[in-house]
Amino acid sequence: MGYDHQVEMKLAARDAAGRLRRIESWCAEWEISFRVLDRFPGSETIRIAFEDPRLARAFIGHFGGVLVDDREIEQAICGDGTDEDAYDRFASEYPD
Repeated sequence: MGYDHQVEMKLAARDAAGRLRRIESWCAEWEISFRVLDRFPGSETIRIAFEDPRLARAFIGHFGGVLVDDREIEQAICGDGTDEDAYDRFASEYPD
């Protein structure tokens, strides 16, 4: 099982360290496994990923944020494979 259930939330740079410590503490207290995904440069939006959709909803209830649509994640995963195929074709057409 992967970390397929993502919550997106705004996290201002000035509040990030303290807020992430509170998130980590809360998740540890409840023994919730999570991952903080990379921030986009210049963005105050982060994504936090969970293995179970119920845990993602519990997180939203406590810290806020919005659940990321599963279709968006699936499209991104499929898009990565398509991109890799295109790169492989391009590399075979233009060898070193």
